[in-house]
Amino acid sequence: MRPYRSALYLPASNARAMEKARTLGADAIIFDLEDAVAPEANSMARQTLMSALAADYGGRARIVRVNGADTIWGRDDLAAFGDHPQVDAILLPKVNAPTDLNIAATRPIWAMMETAIGMLNAAAIAAHPALQGMV
Repeated sequence: MRPYRSALYLPASNARAMEKARTLGADAIIFDLEDAVAPEANSMARQTLMSALAADYGGRARIVRVNGADTIWGRDDLAAFGDHPQVDAILLPKVNAPTDLNIAATRPIWAMMETAIGMLNAAAIAAHPALQGMV
């Protein structure tokens, strides 16, 4: 795992914020498709992010926080960004167990530790071979 001093969260629906992020000094940029995007804007946000990723973000890690697999948007998010060449990692929300990480195990994964059960399983989640970060 690489340590990060700072990670900047940006709503993937905000093209202007993603453009501005190219000039900021964060170590990682987390393009958020989950909580920062209104449900009715999710499809548009996916397209906006696809365009933004074509830009140069320097040496910053580019991480996409997808919607959960149990939502109507999660599978589309993973299909769009799971193998995208400009994405350094996928951030999965509400990870409760190591098996939750298998859905995106073809690429480096970060896990959002948001639930009590996830925290109880933190050691097992941290041992997953695809895991590169925990938030």
